[in-house]
Amino acid sequence: MPSRSSSRISVAGRMAFMLVLLCTFSLSLASLLKIIPVPRDAEIRRKSVISDLIAISSSIMVQQDRPDLLQKTVTASVKRYPEIVTACVRRANGEVLCQIGDHEQHWHLTSGDSSTPDNIFVPIRNGNVRWGTVELSFQRDRGIVATLSQHPMILLTLFTVGLNGLFFRWYLSRAFRYLDPSRSVPMHVRSTLDTFSEGVVVLDNSRRIVLANEKFRKQVGKTDHELLGQNIDVLPWQDEEGTPANRWQTNGLRLRLQQGDVQRTFLVNASEVLSSDGQPKGTIASFDDITSLERKREELAKTLSELRVSRDELTTRNKELQYLATRDSLTGCLNRRTFFEIFDEQWKLAHRHQHPLSCLMIDVDHFKSVNDNHGHAMGDEVLKRVAATIQKMARKGDVPCRYGGEEFCMLLPNTDIAGACEVAERIRQAIEQLEFPALSVTASLGGSSISLGANAPQELLDQADKCLYVAKRSGRNRVICWDEVPGDIADEESTAERADPTQSEAVENTAIIPYPAVTALVSALTYRDAETAAHSMRVAELAVATASGLVSVKDTYVIEVAALLHDIGKIGVPDEILLKPGPLTRKEWETMERHDRIGVEIVEAAFANQQLIDIVRFHHAMYGGSPDAPGLPCGDNIPIGARIVTIADAYDAIVSDRVYRKGRSPEEAFQELRRCAGRQFDPELVERFIGVVVSHRAIPRPFTSKQTALQLGLQIEHLAAAIDNQDSRSIKALAARLESTAACGGIPEIESLAAEIRQVADDENELVSLLQMVGQLMGLCRSVQKIHTETDEDKQVLRGVPGVSTADSVAVHS
Repeated sequence: MPSRSSSRISVAGRMAFMLVLLCTFSLSLASLLKIIPVPRDAEIRRKSVISDLIAISSSIMVQQDRPDLLQKTVTASVKRYPEIVTACVRRANGEVLCQIGDHEQHWHLTSGDSSTPDNIFVPIRNGNVRWGTVELSFQRDRGIVATLSQHPMILLTLFTVGLNGLFFRWYLSRAFRYLDPSRSVPMHVRSTLDTFSEGVVVLDNSRRIVLANEKFRKQVGKTDHELLGQNIDVLPWQDEEGTPANRWQTNGLRLRLQQGDVQRTFLVNASEVLSSDGQPKGTIASFDDITSLERKREELAKTLSELRVSRDELTTRNKELQYLATRDSLTGCLNRRTFFEIFDEQWKLAHRHQHPLSCLMIDVDHFKSVNDNHGHAMGDEVLKRVAATIQKMARKGDVPCRYGGEEFCMLLPNTDIAGACEVAERIRQAIEQLEFPALSVTASLGGSSISLGANAPQELLDQADKCLYVAKRSGRNRVICWDEVPGDIADEESTAERADPTQSEAVENTAIIPYPAVTALVSALTYRDAETAAHSMRVAELAVATASGLVSVKDTYVIEVAALLHDIGKIGVPDEILLKPGPLTRKEWETMERHDRIGVEIVEAAFANQQLIDIVRFHHAMYGGSPDAPGLPCGDNIPIGARIVTIADAYDAIVSDRVYRKGRSPEEAFQELRRCAGRQFDPELVERFIGVVVSHRAIPRPFTSKQTALQLGLQIEHLAAAIDNQDSRSIKALAARLESTAACGGIPEIESLAAEIRQVADDENELVSLLQMVGQLMGLCRSVQKIHTETDEDKQVLRGVPGVSTADSVAVHS
């Protein structure tokens, strides 16, 4: 007994046959009713028209009595119409005037016959008299079989029967397949699938869609009628490289579907459907629309890529700033802080490996007269060219430094005193050969070596400085080394001490101040409060400029360290007070003022140098006496270093911006210092300080300094790393610190962005926003840093430094 399926197919075939017969009957009826043109009638009409045309042209030739043209005209017509076999023009009496082809063989009509489809004649009249006839014989039909095989009606009928038969057979078979009760899906199953939040599709073994729930229909934008029976592969899936061939049997596969201008992404999980006997019957697949998640992922990837580029640019800027932070902006030589760090390291290496180590002090002769007589611009040019000469003469491994004003210092590792003297002499000669308009420049040099008895880096510098004094006293433009100096010179004061013997604070056997320990404390202060650290560095620059030439090199070093650490006690001040963006209350000021005591305790614990401790302890002592603290010294009993630091501290506080006020001009600061001279400040030191600042133009920019821009860049780098690690605690802490730094620096754009980051740090859904804000921060930071890396002086310093690699070789602790 045939199966239900075969029965259905048989019925489909019979119905298709009946439909084909119906179409055939319709075509036949249309042909009988002349709705479809008969090709034979059209052919006969065409032959008649051709015959009439030839007859007309022949009649004209006859009337003109031109038999020669008649022959040509008929010949041309036969050639024009290939279906004409023969042609003949006769007179009424039967005389042949013109004949083309074997006319007698193809002409079958006799007198009185009518024209046939193959033989057609047309009479020619001259007036009302029949003059003759034109006889044309056409190609004969090729037989009934050939005629029928090319008959349009037969061909149309065959084509219609074949095509419609196949179409009806396919369509009815498909329709009956889904009408098969054995394949129907119960309504409650359909309803259940329609409640799913994912798209669900049931496929047969040929990947044809048997069932699609409502969610899937919405996802692909098609109706149930459009989907059922379709192969699922016909949907416009966007295959990616690596997509498996058996994707409809794979779990966790991402597929993209293009719908017009919109592309949707689905996470596909498929499972095979088995019959009761374990045979595969099809597949059920779920489609989870992850388009929004995928867009976020792509947006995140794009943001991360942009952030990576921004971070690379920021890292480059940071390296440039780190390099510039180690250099004197005018000459490109190392600055004092970096020089002391390297000096301390080289000192330890020399002692550990028993290597020689020498030092040179270099001073431009009569430099004050250059500024006075030729102007500061010429003075700057002299310093630049002298510095360039020293750097050119430096050997590999030598460390040139601008020590202060017109003084330079050079450290010579692995060099004894004899080698140091040779290098010094070459430098002296090179400087002497420099040419300036209406000006000659020379330099005096002093040198010493570790083998000549120095017990500390500061003592080695002091020996070289004393040799420099001897060189100047001996007529300048010469080199004096420590082994050439008479023995009693070691007991004399240096150049600065002889200038003002009452101001000497040299203390015998004072403890060494290791510079790495100083930089470690400054780094800790920078991490705690970048603004205070930047302020301390500026105060140190001002204090060194004031002390140079007034006290010994050794004492200048102690004053510089004291200036760097004068606010170190702020490490112990609570954040809510230290980082407060507005004025402090009286009670908060009392807490803040305790930082002086904390600072003294830190310095005492870290260093055993009493000179340094006294400067930090007494730098707030008032020159005219402190009524609120009667135990503090006054007048000249205050250490000179403390008097210098308090003036530099006050000046920088006046000219620097604060969140709650703008900084005042240098001229206003000078007025304030002079107003308080005698009561709070040493009057002579105030005038010296003002003169030094004006003559050397040593007025550092407020918080928008290179160190500050560098701190911003480093903090943003750390913040980006914390976001990469999704460390919300670090993000909040770093954002708060960055917010404070920006607030103190007067950069509200960075401050507000940092505040937003701190507020959304705990929200995992805001990762893309966090990355975008960090990208904006990097852009703003680059703008701030650009100010400091694109000045003419800084470009000159950075020129020729590939990748700013030199910065990486110098320990930067600022």
